[in-house]
Amino acid sequence: MQKTLTIKLCIIAGLCIIFAIGLTMFSSVIYERQSYADSVIAEIAEQHVYPQQVITPFIAIPTTITPECLLDAETQSVKCAAPYTKIDAIFAAQTQASQNLLVDTDTYKRSIYHATSYNSELQFKQRYSLPESSSNLSDSSKLSDLSELSKQDQQGIATAAVTADKNALRSSQAVSHWEQAKLIIPVSDLRGVATLPTVVINKQTIKATYPQNSMLKGLSYVEVALPDTVLTQLATQNLANSPTQTAASNSSKTSTVENKNQPIDMLIDLPLAGISSLNTVPTGQNFELTMLSNWDTPNFIGKALPNTKSFSADGFKANWQNQYLTVANNQYLSQCLSTANNQCQVISSAPFAAGSSYDEATIAVEAAAGSVDSINGSLNSFGVSFAEPNDVYLQTERTMKYALLLILVSFGTFFLFEIIKSSRIHPIQYLLVGCALLVFYVLLLPLAEQIAFWQAYAIAASACVGLIGWYSYYVLDSLKRAVIFTAILAGLYAAFYGILTTEDLNLLLGAVFCFVLLACVMIMTRKIDWYKAA
Repeated sequence: MQKTLTIKLCIIAGLCIIFAIGLTMFSSVIYERQSYADSVIAEIAEQHVYPQQVITPFIAIPTTITPECLLDAETQSVKCAAPYTKIDAIFAAQTQASQNLLVDTDTYKRSIYHATSYNSELQFKQRYSLPESSSNLSDSSKLSDLSELSKQDQQGIATAAVTADKNALRSSQAVSHWEQAKLIIPVSDLRGVATLPTVVINKQTIKATYPQNSMLKGLSYVEVALPDTVLTQLATQNLANSPTQTAASNSSKTSTVENKNQPIDMLIDLPLAGISSLNTVPTGQNFELTMLSNWDTPNFIGKALPNTKSFSADGFKANWQNQYLTVANNQYLSQCLSTANNQCQVISSAPFAAGSSYDEATIAVEAAAGSVDSINGSLNSFGVSFAEPNDVYLQTERTMKYALLLILVSFGTFFLFEIIKSSRIHPIQYLLVGCALLVFYVLLLPLAEQIAFWQAYAIAASACVGLIGWYSYYVLDSLKRAVIFTAILAGLYAAFYGILTTEDLNLLLGAVFCFVLLACVMIMTRKIDWYKAA
């Protein structure tokens, strides 16, 4: 008899191993379906719009640099490097950004698959404080078609240019092309900008345009031509800060001080569409972002979490403030934009891996090979990705972690009936019950792709419990035993679903459940004489 018991236990263990292999094979089906769903979402993004990443708007000013000429002591010849261009950037002294996002899962669909998309209203309220922000600009200025300048200002600029010419062999010269200054609004995928943004600059409304000739290499953006009054204000302030200003320009400084000290206020309304995630790269001195959305399961990403956040049935609200990140971004951007002949490019793109977790958004600052010294680093960003509350592949995978325990409990219950009630159960009957338990997972995944996960779980569990309960009546040859076994099986399915739905406590509840289950088995078998049973 001892040999018979050992053989029966070995058969049960062998069946468990076979079903473990079957579960592993079915796991590959889950990964295959998830990969296919990811490819469909990636195709949707390719044809419509990618996740979005927005850099805080800033002012860009093209500047021509004429390097200093050096006198060769041996040959007595003058060597002058070729002139080159660079971009001077002026960042806002204050920025209050707000993002109102309407998230939906019905906009982009392919068969049973869909992409989580959003339509947002972005608003940037900026203030540029010129005495602080323009101190790093070029020493001399070139102004064209700026009728607002006084004659004294123009005379001062001319005198400064003559002085620079006299010192041409000894010093370099920088000419800022103020007439070409633009407000830059970088967006990683411009397909999501259905209508060009409207910008209000000092109460003057201006429509953004697509750049005819891009001044920023590798960066997708829309631009706004600054009005003449703002250009004059920028140029006048730069002249006042210039060390090359003459007596003529000094005499005009008093007349323009009131104008130059006035801040420039901008209000930028940017409608934006995207999928999966939205990232913001803060720049300037004081940056604050407020985000509102109707999505109730956000996943905050990037290098900074919200300072404050709140959740409700209507969605969430989050607020970011981080001074260090904006200062670091200013340094990286300024360093890259100021390289000669636009040889450094800012690569702006939001991370996209459909169906997987989202890491921080990356904007790499890279230098063209062999052209300038390498600029290593990435711009800091933060934002939100819209996690699916009903990720059927993840939940099915988590459900399968308890599959082997379910089979062990079912086989163990049959085995106890054999020992305690002297029932005779053939290995083939064990095999059929195990197959019915395995079919539960085969039913669960395709049903969950069509309906809500809890509905799919309830249907698949009810079908398997009903089938096994009906079969156990004939296997155990007793209605009472069949009802007991069916109740145990139904309780297991209900307990496993309860553990799955408590994401924060699922490990703890799973451990407690295993302990309670083991305790019940030990209590039920405490009086069994296993030698006699064998």
